[in-house]
Amino acid sequence: MNSPCYNWDRSSWLSSKEYFEKLSSQLIEFLDITEEKKILDVGCGRGHLLETLSLKANLINQPVGVEPVKHDDFVPQNIKIFHSSINSFLNENNFQFDLVILKQVLHLLTLDERKKFYHDIKNHINEDANIVFIHMNDQTEIPLFPLMENKLQQSLKSHKLLLEELTQKFNLLKMFNFNYHVKISLEEYLEMISNRYMTVLLDLSKKEIEGGIDFIKKNYPKQLVFQDTLTIKVFN
Repeated sequence: MNSPCYNWDRSSWLSSKEYFEKLSSQLIEFLDITEEKKILDVGCGRGHLLETLSLKANLINQPVGVEPVKHDDFVPQNIKIFHSSINSFLNENNFQFDLVILKQVLHLLTLDERKKFYHDIKNHINEDANIVFIHMNDQTEIPLFPLMENKLQQSLKSHKLLLEELTQKFNLLKMFNFNYHVKISLEEYLEMISNRYMTVLLDLSKKEIEGGIDFIKKNYPKQLVFQDTLTIKVFN
């Protein structure tokens, strides 16, 4: 597995209660998530999405998250998180699921890991189960500096490869977008960049991060307003 991103869901709009409530509501509506659904979230981070889904859908079965990184600053409620790689989890457990969520995580797996996952997950899903692939929309409005934008464009291109892999193994049923209106101070956003909140920032040097922060300071207003869009593709 490639380097995980520790701070994507910590102290930002990406971890806000409103963000996950709106995303959960849209997923419940479009995927017809009912109380008896058994849900697996691969690379669940701190489990915010699972917790919100569990409460809003009144899930009878405790949803399961798999996350290699143990976050000591978070105690999950109403969910079970296994600190493991997804493939180890599938090998060691016999759970069956109705819904598998892949939110901005597939690109962190190597090709061999993805191939094994595509094969093994079929033994852990029910006949009518859905696999939900969630990724950043290609037309992102998120403030970027040049090197960050270049890295992000490379990452976005990988979505096409991942989509090809998924469509070879599963049937694409439908797709839709989730739009979230963001208002954040420049200072807060620069702190997120300093914390490397996106995977494309992980490999940048301290000097490159500092240069990026200077660029954004000079080119963006003190109050940032933009739309964060996720594309959601549903397979079975």
